[in-house]
Amino acid sequence: MTFNKKEAEDKFENFLMIMDDQVESLKEDASTYNFFLDDSLSDMEKLEDLFDLMSKDTNQDERDGLVVYFARHLGEIVRLNFGGKWFIQLEDEKHINFNEPVIIDHCPIEGVDFAPISIMRAYSIRRKKGTLRRALEADIDPQIINLDNLIED
Repeated sequence: MTFNKKEAEDKFENFLMIMDDQVESLKEDASTYNFFLDDSLSDMEKLEDLFDLMSKDTNQDERDGLVVYFARHLGEIVRLNFGGKWFIQLEDEKHINFNEPVIIDHCPIEGVDFAPISIMRAYSIRRKKGTLRRALEADIDPQIINLDNLIED
C-alpha cells in the first residue's frame, strides 16, 4: 500500500477538528468514574488510573481506540501548559513520528516532539505508573548525557 500524503493531511485535519469535542467527551467520561480532569499537570496520574478503569475488559481494537482518545488529552495538557502546537511529519518517511500527530515547539530544544499517542500506547502495554509524567519530564527538560567515559584510547 502506498502512502497518500493528501489522505494523511485530511486525516490530521479531522484529528484537529474534533479535538475539542473528544477532550470534552473524555472529561465527561472521567466524571462518571469520579475523576475530574482540568488540563493541569495533575491530570497525568489521573489519566493512567482512568485508562486502567476504562480499558478493563476491552479487546485490542477498543484499547487502541482508547489510546488515541486519551492521547488527545495528554497532548493538550502539554500544549496548554508548555505551549507548542499539534503537528504531523509527512515529509521524512524515516522520521520516528512520521504520520503521527505530535506536539512541537513546547521546549527550548528544537526538534523535540512530544508524541502522546506513542506514550499512551506504551502505557497501555506496560501499565507502569508514572509513565506519562516521566515522558513529559524527559521532553520538557531533556538532560544532556555525558558519554566521555565511553571514549576508548
